[in-house]
Amino acid sequence: MKLSDAQRAARGTAVNEGSNRYIQQHEQFDMFLSQEEKKRMQERELFPTQPWNVRAMVQTLAPLIFGSWPTIPQDVVVYEPCAGLGHQVAPLREFFPDVRPSDIEDWNRGFPLADALAFEAVTPPATSLMCTNPPFTLAEDIVRQAQKTCDNVIILARLGLICGAGRYELHHRNPLGNLKTFLPCTERTPMVLGFYDPAANKPQEFAWFHYQRGYTGPATVVNLPPGLKAELMRPEDVKI
Repeated sequence: MKLSDAQRAARGTAVNEGSNRYIQQHEQFDMFLSQEEKKRMQERELFPTQPWNVRAMVQTLAPLIFGSWPTIPQDVVVYEPCAGLGHQVAPLREFFPDVRPSDIEDWNRGFPLADALAFEAVTPPATSLMCTNPPFTLAEDIVRQAQKTCDNVIILARLGLICGAGRYELHHRNPLGNLKTFLPCTERTPMVLGFYDPAANKPQEFAWFHYQRGYTGPATVVNLPPGLKAELMRPEDVKI
């Protein structure tokens, strides 16, 4: 659904007001976080995804994966092995009936504990999709592990993941399947350590990387167009 300029402005105001209240609450909460807890977040690279960006990715990429879009096959299972605080899990569940989160750490969200570096889908590869925002330092290893049991692997990462000789092998000479779709985020989607801040405005560039098992061709670049942030950001996302 396309929004008018007035609707975008109204939604932006609501998001900003909700964000300001949420940030004030978080700052008060942050005062009571121990140094050990902050260190744990840093070591695990806990940077929650902005939910609007997940919606933008699904709306853009899903039609390229599922020929039946907007109908999604009911046997598709989406795995989120670096679920963190659930900021990808919640928007993914708006589209997919079966989303299975897990994380190596207990962040008080009730997700099963499991190491993404040992991830294995328990459903057939053709119906298994992995989608996550992994620690940047482990992104390549997590992709390769997920490709063993999932036909489609999607990660959100800093734009710099596209660079490097070793990563070239991951993207373009991957025996399990090359990078098929590269989706740079035209609008910035900065992330903050330990919580979701819809008003964050750091100069950070991110992209979605989609790998398909058995794919041997070159990657297709599909930019997420401007305007999706205003259209898909929701005030209630701060409650995730």
